[in-house]
Amino acid sequence: MIFPDFDELIRLGASAPRLRLAAGKKTADAAAGGHASPFRGQGLSFHEVREYRTGDDIRRIDWRVTARTRKPHLKIFTEERERTVLLAIDANAAMRFGTRGTFKSVQAARAAALLGHRALGEGDKLGCVVFGDVKDGLRFFTPERSGRALWQALKLLSGGKTGLRDKPVAVEEVLQYLDRAAPTGALLFIISDFYPLSEDFEKYLGNLRRNHQSGCRDVVLVGVSDPADAALPPVETVIFSDAGGEKSRVNTDSLAGRAAYARQWEENRARLETAAGRQRAGIVDLHTDGRVYNDLLRGLRRLNFGRTA
Repeated sequence: MIFPDFDELIRLGASAPRLRLAAGKKTADAAAGGHASPFRGQGLSFHEVREYRTGDDIRRIDWRVTARTRKPHLKIFTEERERTVLLAIDANAAMRFGTRGTFKSVQAARAAALLGHRALGEGDKLGCVVFGDVKDGLRFFTPERSGRALWQALKLLSGGKTGLRDKPVAVEEVLQYLDRAAPTGALLFIISDFYPLSEDFEKYLGNLRRNHQSGCRDVVLVGVSDPADAALPPVETVIFSDAGGEKSRVNTDSLAGRAAYARQWEENRARLETAAGRQRAGIVDLHTDGRVYNDLLRGLRRLNFGRTA
């Protein structure tokens, strides 16, 4: 199927609890919630005991440690703050592609469903951005503590209100939009095939990670790929159609043609990995012929999600 089944996406919520989106990151949101904040005070979570320093609040002295060490020590607490999670999902025509398993568009929607359900389960505010073949090229669903933004985004991804556009919406455009829309300390998941990437991709990714308020956002790039992306199989002549409807014929039986195709994909992948490495963004790989849940679980664990810092 080209479009995901909405009822299936909702049912995926039952699988979400084993995923973990808490990575010990510090946020700057002022509302109470379940994640560590850079602000320290007498909050909800014990952090450490340390030696007294001139000017410290004597009401926080840990008398047991002080008596044992014969030096004044304080209890330090970390306030817990609410975090905003934003999911940006690629709905361009190129995502409706797949040679094995299912289409990229289906896997992207499944990943958004799992991540969204999990974020809500952890008490986060959740917002969504769907970009590509939608009205005006981009739809923003305001972050809320309820599941309304997720429900609206999944409904849209299920094919109810999408339509072909003359020009695809590039990931770089979305990074610029998120830089304006995402609050400091937000956790962002961008779900796309990330193809093709321009030379400006790293610049916009860096801007998104470090916003103008001198804050920092955590960014995870969730890449959806098909086996044919890296290695086009020899299946004689194939007609490809771009987002503008222009068709081109490719002789996949040509060894040189397949090699050039593979080289182009490898160069694009190298650009993605280089930018992510330099800008300290995570990468999670999904596959059209794999199970989204397993790929997400493996990728998030590799990025140390689910463990405290």
